[in-house]
Amino acid sequence: MITPRSKSAIILGSTLPGLVAAADLARQGCHVTLLEHPHWASHERSPFHLLGCHHLTWTLLRSLQPKESERHDHIIPLEFRLPDGRIVSYRSTSLPGSLHWIAGLVRFRGLSWQDRWQLLSYLERVWEQDASIPTSLEQGTAAAWLTAMGQSPAACETVWDPLVRFLTGNRLVALSAPTFAHAVAQPFLRDSRAAQLTLVEGSIHERLIAPLTATLAHLGVTVLPQQDLPHLHFDRDAIAHVRLCDGTTLQASWYLSALPHRQILALLPDRLLTRYAYFSQLGELRNRHELTVEMRGPKQERSPRLLLLSGTSFDRLGIAQAEAEQSAYKLTLSVDDSPPPQTDQDLFGLARKDLRTILPAIASSAMQPNGIERREQATLSLTPGTALLRPIQLSPIQNLLVAGGWTDTGWPDNIESAIVSAYRCVEIITGSAG
Repeated sequence: MITPRSKSAIILGSTLPGLVAAADLARQGCHVTLLEHPHWASHERSPFHLLGCHHLTWTLLRSLQPKESERHDHIIPLEFRLPDGRIVSYRSTSLPGSLHWIAGLVRFRGLSWQDRWQLLSYLERVWEQDASIPTSLEQGTAAAWLTAMGQSPAACETVWDPLVRFLTGNRLVALSAPTFAHAVAQPFLRDSRAAQLTLVEGSIHERLIAPLTATLAHLGVTVLPQQDLPHLHFDRDAIAHVRLCDGTTLQASWYLSALPHRQILALLPDRLLTRYAYFSQLGELRNRHELTVEMRGPKQERSPRLLLLSGTSFDRLGIAQAEAEQSAYKLTLSVDDSPPPQTDQDLFGLARKDLRTILPAIASSAMQPNGIERREQATLSLTPGTALLRPIQLSPIQNLLVAGGWTDTGWPDNIESAIVSAYRCVEIITGSAG
């Protein structure tokens, strides 16, 4: 048995929050062992988008970027394709204070003047503390709240729904009102750079997972690959040790699960699942899946781009340069907990149909299938009441912490949320939490 140090941690999962926590703990002198399993690995292959408000993610990216290496990340506008074919952009301004979002909203032509005026009037009353989210809508949907604010059905369909599908992976009619308010306020009602959108070159694995894994090796973190799930052994209300598939027993002062909620439940005995609401509620959380269909076609002069869509089968279209005379067209769709039954050919057919509608100047015959990426449990379903189910980092088990974008961080289930959760666990382990 390995004797635990005063500051030691065993981390379950080489996921993004697991790697972030492992690296930060090791830098602070903690003895860290990270257990990884093929079912716990993430396989992010697509480039990803970050907003200026994702401060911790940007800080981490810059710390992992070699000085001699150049990355061609692209700042791009947030574009909406309206059902009539018009494409409108939201561009942040550099004006001070609240003037930047007021000016941005006034200039944004995706909303009618009536919708813009209703929204500005409401936000002014909130700013003056004469209005807030009605108590009756705390368990209501974002669509109901927007209607109560005076937003038209057209505004909800063509702007607000595509926007929250991009920010949260959830649809407006199902998303909780408070979650909508927080998700929109973070980029649009903060500083002038918060809404700046960047297409990050390379996948999450290339830009974050792989560099963090290399950092762990440099810091001397012990990484133990497992073929079978480890067994957690409990002593009353604490984890006593972990037994690995080869019979080895490991012990630490802290144990950190950086796994999706369903995989955590598989490691816990039934008595804990029934005794603590903290764990039983994890079984009530639901996920949404994501599909990305990539087509290759004629090169677009304006590239890269991100179009948020309405009135189409897919939620958004990303356009990026592929080869010398070709562009990659990636159509993404967020779906419910049960994956859709469509075959690959069905999905390619839907992609061609949407591209013919969005880009009528390009012949559909010029678009060729290039692959489908399926992400199971891509993001958390954020329906009314879900916020009460999202767990804090410290579990009822005295030495068990939980990290992940799906935990209670104040963010939607995204990269920033995952990193926030990791640092909160580090603060608890090191005793630096306020």
